[in-house]
Amino acid sequence: MSTISLLEAVLKSGGPTAVRFDGGRPFPNRLAVLPSAFNPPTVAHLALLEVARSLPGAGAACALLTTRNVDKGLTGAAFADRVGMLLAVNEAHHWLGVVATNQARIIDQEAALAVAFPGVEFDFVVGYDTLVRLFDPRYYSAMDDELAPFFERARVIALNRGEAGTAAVRAFVEREADHFAERIVVAELDAHPASLSSTLARAAFREGSSTTAVPPAVARYIEEHQLYR
Repeated sequence: MSTISLLEAVLKSGGPTAVRFDGGRPFPNRLAVLPSAFNPPTVAHLALLEVARSLPGAGAACALLTTRNVDKGLTGAAFADRVGMLLAVNEAHHWLGVVATNQARIIDQEAALAVAFPGVEFDFVVGYDTLVRLFDPRYYSAMDDELAPFFERARVIALNRGEAGTAAVRAFVEREADHFAERIVVAELDAHPASLSSTLARAAFREGSSTTAVPPAVARYIEEHQLYR
């Protein structure tokens, strides 16, 4: 099926859905998953996944494009272009799987992935800001009751981002997520990629400036398709 047809299957589905776009090998028993809007994919996204897949027990990694967000609407690149950018990265880094889901919350993303890829266990890769949202009661009817089955099946790999260093990540886990701490792995991302963001990348392309925030394959795709102008 074409990228557009696969995207329509995700966007129009009435239930939790996850669809894979790359033609890679079947996923192994454990998969590192980075949920994001990828608007655009950045060097930080790749670095997060590189760290996650280097940890004991992780075998492969995928970018999980989320077509819904608990806080934001759609702005910037169309979903087809976001998949296109991720597939461009996949051509340079064949280990990167490319998947999309219509679920906003991580616990619901895991449920959709479990149906799409039976027998696979998932490590969700999150930066500090996403970790905070995962434990925000606003997004649940009964947070601990909803998180408990998720953590029985999946792990979370939490990393520093921006101004929040590894110490801040550990402190948050101890303060807000102590009862799930054995299922949360705190890892460290190098300072440079940790400082990068899609927001900075979009701003650079709007201004016509060069930027090292995105992989070369993504920069070429953006230029060829005149995105973020």
